[in-house]
Amino acid sequence: MRGHPNDSAEAFEELRRIILSGEREELRDLRDRVSNRERRSQDVANVLPEAVKLSRERGDELTQALRPAVEGSIKESIEKKPDAFVDALHPIIGPMVRRSIAESLHRLMQSLNQALEHTFSWRGLRWRFEALRTGKTFAEVVMARSLVYRVEQLFLIHRKTGLSLLHVAVDPAVAKDSDMVAGMLSAIQDFARDSFATDDNSALEEFRVGELQVWIAAGPYAYLAAVIRGDPPRELLTTLEDTIESIHILKGSALANFKGDAAPFASVRPDLEACLRSQYTVAKKGGKKVRAWIAITMVAAFLTALLIVAMRGELRWRKFARQLNAQPGLAVTAAHKGWFGPSEITGLRDASASDPAEVARRSGIDPERVQFHWKPFFGLDPASIVERFKKRFSLPSTTQVSSKNGVLILTGSAPYDWLERVRGEAKFVAGISTLDDSAVDLTYDAASVLQRFNEKFDPPNTVSAALVQNTLVLSGEAPQQWLARVRTDASVVPGIKSVDTSKIINLDERTFQRSKSVIENAFVYFLTNKDDIATEGFAALSRLPDEIRRCETAARRIGLTITLEILGYADAVGDEAKNLDLSQRRAHKVADFLSLCGFESTVLKPIGMGEAIKPAAMEKATPELAQRRVSFKVIAEPASVAR
Repeated sequence: MRGHPNDSAEAFEELRRIILSGEREELRDLRDRVSNRERRSQDVANVLPEAVKLSRERGDELTQALRPAVEGSIKESIEKKPDAFVDALHPIIGPMVRRSIAESLHRLMQSLNQALEHTFSWRGLRWRFEALRTGKTFAEVVMARSLVYRVEQLFLIHRKTGLSLLHVAVDPAVAKDSDMVAGMLSAIQDFARDSFATDDNSALEEFRVGELQVWIAAGPYAYLAAVIRGDPPRELLTTLEDTIESIHILKGSALANFKGDAAPFASVRPDLEACLRSQYTVAKKGGKKVRAWIAITMVAAFLTALLIVAMRGELRWRKFARQLNAQPGLAVTAAHKGWFGPSEITGLRDASASDPAEVARRSGIDPERVQFHWKPFFGLDPASIVERFKKRFSLPSTTQVSSKNGVLILTGSAPYDWLERVRGEAKFVAGISTLDDSAVDLTYDAASVLQRFNEKFDPPNTVSAALVQNTLVLSGEAPQQWLARVRTDASVVPGIKSVDTSKIINLDERTFQRSKSVIENAFVYFLTNKDDIATEGFAALSRLPDEIRRCETAARRIGLTITLEILGYADAVGDEAKNLDLSQRRAHKVADFLSLCGFESTVLKPIGMGEAIKPAAMEKATPELAQRRVSFKVIAEPASVAR
């Protein structure tokens, strides 16, 4: 059947609508489910519990992923609304806190009762005496005398590997390495089986080491070793066996598949701790009234002693306050005794005053429990002034000091250097206006005196100085000018009363004597019957001017003036008058030569001596030549004497 094309298209569309209507509805519903957040949240809520359950069975990835968000949320909630968490946890925490407090009070009362029983009884006194006699502690004696038994340590040991799975102890401080102990116990078990040819299921049940014994409760995969002190009852072994059976029931799979990780067995720690039992002897009921009266008496005696100690402490405190106030430079304005806290002292203190802490120690007061509050001031009482002076100047042991109306009085003996410092600085000490040292005997330190002498006179390197009983002893060599200055001014140096120069050589005097000797031993020879100087004479005469100048300079330095006598001689040939004239001309010949060399005529005195006395022997000259000569003589006079 044919129709219009438009009718065919509409029919096709109608047919497609009819065929796909169901899928369209599902797609529309699926689009609404995806786009509608409320419906999507409901769908997730329906499958979330099952998804979480499946995730936990598969692994802990979900836990690790949620932990940061959950922890941050809880922390933020606690910070913003802590009351809500307190209200939520109160039903759990309240009973736990009350139970913990009740148990603590119970243990405290039990410990107090035991302490009273052990202290206020004849048995307790005997135990204390035994502790003193043996050197043990009281607790050790009590344990030794009253302990029946005590389980001190428990080891849960894997039977196959010999490793320690769990270890508990009464005192963890004395516990040994659990793995080492487990290895030793396993070794002992193997030794026992090998030695006595038993089967693998056999085990060592108990053994003793000194005061300790070890009981072993064995299981299929592990065994429990208990370290016991004392004499335990056999019921304890039943408890240990029940415990190891319970552990096998709870952790049988973990024990069978143990690979070295002991963490899964931490949950059975309470079961092991329940086996840490102990038992002590119980005191008889009789004698409680006696102990009660003893306790009351002891308390009364304690209170009485406490009152006496308090009264003695108060009296000691008052005595300390009085002694402190009596110290020079200290003025106590307030003193408060602290019974349960530090005591306090308030007042004024001079810088030179003694240490209050030292005063407290001498009075039997602990200075660490006293707080001092001082304000500085200058004490002008004589004792404070003297103490201030002593602290500044370090008073010598041979010197005594006192103060009166601002005058500081020194007596005894004192070193010169120390006293000079005191004279210059004493007025700088508060309270001192005048220094009286008229009664002080000065003492001098030889090294200081010599140092002052060296600084003032600057001695040459050739001089050595020593001080002997205030006398300066000089030795060595020195020029006249320096020696004259020392002889005149040395006594102005404190500590030097006189100068001894007997051991020192005067360099200028020695030079003068040497030059004088050279001049007087010089001879100028002449030709026969003439006043002409011979060749030998010129050699001697050429050296003479320098020696005369040296002699004249040295004489001037030692305070002398010299006159040079030029003595002319003739030989025995010829008459006396002729020889006298010839000797005179020869003397003037030499004098004229020396005048030309620059010597003043007043210094030169030519004298004709006539015939010379023939010498017994002459060196380097014939007797006749020795008579035809001019010799010299130095005449020295003090410079104050006029020529």
